[in-house]
Amino acid sequence: MQITDTDEDLHRVVQMYKSTVYAAAYSRLKSRADADDVFQETFLLYYQKTLSFENEQARKAWLIRTALNLCKKHNLSSWATKVDRLPENEDELPSQQMLTDEENDVLQAVLSLKDGMREPVYLYYFTGLSISEIASSMGLSAGAVQVRLVRARKALKKKLKGEYFYEEK
Repeated sequence: MQITDTDEDLHRVVQMYKSTVYAAAYSRLKSRADADDVFQETFLLYYQKTLSFENEQARKAWLIRTALNLCKKHNLSSWATKVDRLPENEDELPSQQMLTDEENDVLQAVLSLKDGMREPVYLYYFTGLSISEIASSMGLSAGAVQVRLVRARKALKKKLKGEYFYEEK
């Protein structure tokens, strides 16, 4: 069964995947304004293209992969490479609105990871995607995603040492 969208279904798709697409963009760009732009571009492309998917997982993977590709495009743009960005106001971060102080500390540690490790961790732990879904949406093998998750956990353990991890004796 092929799943296609009409204008009526667009609202349903946006509602269903808005947090996942925004999370993918925010984890890559670490900027609310830039993540907003990528979010809008992703769903605009989705609306403009005539797409059909075998299932909802394929639709979700397409949306995440498109968002991540748009993030790459944005990071390579002359604007992004030449503009000196001011730090965002911490009070305005989306994480501040929904998470406890401990969860926020963990989120900030995740966002400080390198690009290759940050997205898989964010997508796995914060949006609940499986390793195979992350691999599909990032264009990687499941093994590569697992390796990145292991490396990211080690890096997070060092960053959050003493606060969230118990030392083994």
